[in-house]
Amino acid sequence: MHHSRILNRPACPAWLFAGFITLLAAASGLAADTVNGNLLLQVKGELNVYHNGRKISLRDKADADQHFRVKVPEKTFAAGDVIVLHVHSPYVYRAISAAIDLEKKGGQIPVKKQHWRIITKPVDPRKITATMLQASLENPDLAKPDGNGETERAKLGMISADANGSDWVKTPRQLNSWYCIGFVLTQEMLATKLPVK
Repeated sequence: MHHSRILNRPACPAWLFAGFITLLAAASGLAADTVNGNLLLQVKGELNVYHNGRKISLRDKADADQHFRVKVPEKTFAAGDVIVLHVHSPYVYRAISAAIDLEKKGGQIPVKKQHWRIITKPVDPRKITATMLQASLENPDLAKPDGNGETERAKLGMISADANGSDWVKTPRQLNSWYCIGFVLTQEMLATKLPVK
């Protein structure tokens, strides 16, 4: 009789089990596709930054003239996010570097040369979409910063390019007007986390 009662016990409803599995899948997808951290930026020139079309308030912390060093307050970043820099940098050494420093020393996501795209034609940076960036045929060149640029980058705790950290990039030619340069966060980028000290 004891065994009979066990066998006749009502099973978990199929809809409840399916819902639980769906919830687990959604939760794991969220964990894989989003990160929390600080956007680190070192630019020689004037700078405005936009995250998914929304302008981010910045406070320049650079000690050197003509340089812009900033650690953006912690945000949630997701695959598909669009980061756009609106830049005025009419200099020979016009190097730009960016990275995402993850919360709780969880690592650092480097931004490499192949991730960046440039838009030199006049455009509202708030309206630049992932499609627009990915369709751009304007690619940056690798850059060498001046000595102050390296110093300012180190103050941010950004992993050096020599250690496989973010690349220094620049426009192929010197520009006297404002332009946009940006990248679209991909799942592959979010999964590339370099250890930090």
